[in-house]
Amino acid sequence: MSRARLRAVALRRKYGLCGRVDTEAVANELGLEVWLRDFRVQKEVQIDGHIAVARRLGPEWRRWVTAHAIGHRLMHPGNHLEQRYHSDLPRPWEREADEFAHALLIDEVEALDAGFVYAWEVAEHFGVPPEVVRVQARMLRGDWD
Repeated sequence: MSRARLRAVALRRKYGLCGRVDTEAVANELGLEVWLRDFRVQKEVQIDGHIAVARRLGPEWRRWVTAHAIGHRLMHPGNHLEQRYHSDLPRPWEREADEFAHALLIDEVEALDAGFVYAWEVAEHFGVPPEVVRVQARMLRGDWD
């Protein structure tokens, strides 16, 4: 199991998370405050102990982007804006943050126990964008890692 998945699963267990995860509450538990901002291009930015999320996003994408930002905060400390502009490191970090978000927001065992077959069922139950479930659907088949 990857480092990102381990961190996210540990948080799910620590806070007893199931179903639709309130990412803002998780952020608050971690000492982070979530702000909605009127970004035109960016989806999220971390500023000190805050996660600024684009107001234009729907609730599913806000949940995903906040979980993604929590993953960055826990696994990639530092000034991410500066690093994005001056290195090639962020690409693997983005994938890792997405993997963290997926594991925090979607419990594969819960989905399998519920008998979900379609990505839209998983997306609806966990309150995430269907696009991220399709990308991560291999995890539901049990062929991860």
